[in-house]
Amino acid sequence: MADLSYEDEWDPNKIFDGLPPYRSPTPPNASITSSNFSNSSFLRLPTEIRLRTYSFCLVNPSPIIVWSAHLTRPWPQKRYRLHWNRERKASSIRNLALGLLRCSTTIAVESAQVFYHNNTFRFEGEHDYYPVITWLHKLDKNREYLQSLEVTVRTPEIAWQLPDGSRRKMSRSRTRGISSHHPYLAPLAGSYEEGEVDIVDPAIETIIFLLSICEDYEDQRCMILFLDTGWDTIPGVELHAEEDNTRFSLDLPNLVDIWRTKYFSDTNQGALEIVWKAEVGREDFREKRHMIEGVGWKIFDVHEAEHQYGFGGTPGWDMMAPTMHFLMKRDEITEPILAVDPSPYTRWHKRPFDDESI
Repeated sequence: MADLSYEDEWDPNKIFDGLPPYRSPTPPNASITSSNFSNSSFLRLPTEIRLRTYSFCLVNPSPIIVWSAHLTRPWPQKRYRLHWNRERKASSIRNLALGLLRCSTTIAVESAQVFYHNNTFRFEGEHDYYPVITWLHKLDKNREYLQSLEVTVRTPEIAWQLPDGSRRKMSRSRTRGISSHHPYLAPLAGSYEEGEVDIVDPAIETIIFLLSICEDYEDQRCMILFLDTGWDTIPGVELHAEEDNTRFSLDLPNLVDIWRTKYFSDTNQGALEIVWKAEVGREDFREKRHMIEGVGWKIFDVHEAEHQYGFGGTPGWDMMAPTMHFLMKRDEITEPILAVDPSPYTRWHKRPFDDESI
């Protein structure tokens, strides 16, 4: 697979363009703050009315796009390039009065609470999770106000697992590094089967950890993390096994539930709900829903839509296909979680040639 280097392609400061930074609630000068309250008719209003006003100015019914990008590889280049959809990002905040978050300290802090608590923030398209981590770091204590975050989850890269549990990089993989088998995922028989296994990116654990940090927020938090698998991809289910030799195992969903329990076990951290978003062809969904539910997914909020696909946007070639959009949650885990066996399609590939293992 062609090479892709994120470090060469994106500036972490760009993902914060248009969104205001964190403002400390500690006023730099108490006398100035007192004067603002005396001279401002808005600040003399009850706090409840001010918060209601902010909601009219800062809440968007659609998700706010923090990151939207896709990969292109113009022929005959061998290297992928990352392109941002800046217009999609800008349009999601165009009608919001974000200047409120840059006003006086009191207004900035109050409006930030409304803005981050009442909107859904989305990272969509191609990314390696580090833009999400960068953004969460930049939010500082505004993270405590977050209530809804949506992140596109890419199909995990593949490594070759050896009987001793070590892993080697697949020659077609574009992953920057390889994660060894996770200590939370034990093999069923005490030894590892050889073959292709998913590389679970540790950056996802970092995201859940950052969401758990709560120091000063007094209200009980209840956050939702939406993980979007995209078109025709269901973890744990090969929808087109007869046509494709790729898969998305249950290793990542199982670990996500473990990390949620680990970092949100303290009631002071609030609660985190993990919801997976999926989109599948209508007929596939009707025929294989029992397979999805059979591997431990609870399906809800199902609705019909259309999916556009084609050949690079070539006029006359784009087509619309009926699809089903739905949400999923994992059944409660009551038994020890085991590592998923290597892909059943391993026989279709040779052993990797790259001599890289950990």
